[in-house]
Amino acid sequence: MKRKFVQDYKRRSGEDKFSYEGDYYIFYMEETDKKKRSVIQLVFAVLQMVLIVIAGLLNSPGSYKVYIVLPYLCMILPLIYYTMGAVGFFRIPERMEKHQYEMTIFRMMKSILAIFFLCIFTVGADGIFLIRNKENTDTLSEGIFLAIMIVLAVMDYVALVYHNKMYKSVVIEAQKQKDTK
Repeated sequence: MKRKFVQDYKRRSGEDKFSYEGDYYIFYMEETDKKKRSVIQLVFAVLQMVLIVIAGLLNSPGSYKVYIVLPYLCMILPLIYYTMGAVGFFRIPERMEKHQYEMTIFRMMKSILAIFFLCIFTVGADGIFLIRNKENTDTLSEGIFLAIMIVLAVMDYVALVYHNKMYKSVVIEAQKQKDTK
């Protein structure tokens, strides 16, 4: 198993400790603004989790179809990763090492993107299910499930735009690589 980020740490000659020699990611933000954004991101994660749980408790006829349930259930793992990144976001320094950047800002961006595509797939699958079985199904609970998935997709799109702005404001400070020859 390859260890990630191990190539960014080097031991200098004559020293016992390792020092970071990889690229730094600069993300400047006032402490109060960072705290505010961190709280917004945590509230967003909790709201998404509540909507996902409510959608699961509806017991709609589509919830017995694997092509609807599988992407729905797969949303939980990226949401957990997003929450972990949002919690870590509050503790990041202005000048981050690569692992700090990937465990917070980049993790949140990837997680929201995954949830967004899973929501879109679930909306499409549930829409097809509703069209094919409109006479045989309880359209109220299935419609509510579909509406919740659409709301989640819209929320994720807005979050993608928000995180894309934050992602673009990160500046990479590349370290000069020493010639080892």
